[in-house]
Amino acid sequence: MNHISTGPKDVTVGVGDTIEVHVPEGTSREVCWSTSRIGKGLVLHDVRFVPSKNPLPGATGERVFYFKARRPGTWPISLRMRRHEDLCAARANMTVTVA
Repeated sequence: MNHISTGPKDVTVGVGDTIEVHVPEGTSREVCWSTSRIGKGLVLHDVRFVPSKNPLPGATGERVFYFKARRPGTWPISLRMRRHEDLCAARANMTVTVA
């Protein structure tokens, strides 16, 4: 089993591998990244926010999504940055091929 760390870009992994997807996110509590679509061969395992090491106000951290590859196939992951009012601010899409 491997642990693959990536931004939102297409990857090929094996069954049982963990895919760690990093997307930039500000420290504002008005917007945050969330999942909008996860293929059936993947399981969302965990979501974390990693704050910036920069101590200045407004520094951007990262939202990290952890997915586990459960079965072979080509599976989508769609993330979107949403305002708390549920307005879409940005999107990130990728495809995971599990071989």
